[in-house]
Amino acid sequence: MLRLAGFSMIGLSCSGLGIWYAVQLRQRLEHLHTMNRIIELLVSLLQYGKSTLPECCRQLAAQVEEPYRQAFALVYRELAENRGKSFAEVYAEIMGEAMKGVGSLKEQDRQLFLQCVLQQGCGDGETGIRLIRRQQELLKERIARLEAENREKSRMAVGLGTLGGILLIIILL
Repeated sequence: MLRLAGFSMIGLSCSGLGIWYAVQLRQRLEHLHTMNRIIELLVSLLQYGKSTLPECCRQLAAQVEEPYRQAFALVYRELAENRGKSFAEVYAEIMGEAMKGVGSLKEQDRQLFLQCVLQQGCGDGETGIRLIRRQQELLKERIARLEAENREKSRMAVGLGTLGGILLIIILL
C-alpha cells in the first residue's frame, strides 16, 4: 500500500512538472500579448492624443493590468516630482524592476519591451513612433513564432513528464 502511494506520488509529480512547464509557456505568451497591447495604446496616445510620455504613463496606468499598472503609475509619479532624472532613466529603472517579478518572461522579452518605449526618446515624434512600430513588429514576430512552437512544446512537456514518471516507477519496481 505504501509503495502504491509512493508510485502515484512520483507519477503525479512528474506529470505536474510537465503541466507546470506548459503553463509557463502559456503565461509568457499572455504577457507578450499584453505588452503588444500596451505598445498599441502608447502609439495611439502619442500619435492621436498628442500626449507627452509622462501623461501617456498616467493614462496607461488606468488601462492596463498588473504588474504594468503599478509600474506606469510609479513612472508618472516619479516624473511629476521632477527629481532631475530623464524619462528613459525613470522608465528603465521602474519598469525593469516591475518586470523582474514576471517569472515566465525571458530577459530578451523584457529588453524588447523596454526598448519599445525608450525608442520614443530618439528623435522627433514621428521618428520615435516609427521606431516604436519597428520594435513592435519584432515583438509580433516573436509572438507568432512562439505561438507555433508552444503548441508542440506544451504537448511534449506534458507527455515527457508523464512518461518520465512512468519510467521512474518501472525502474523502482
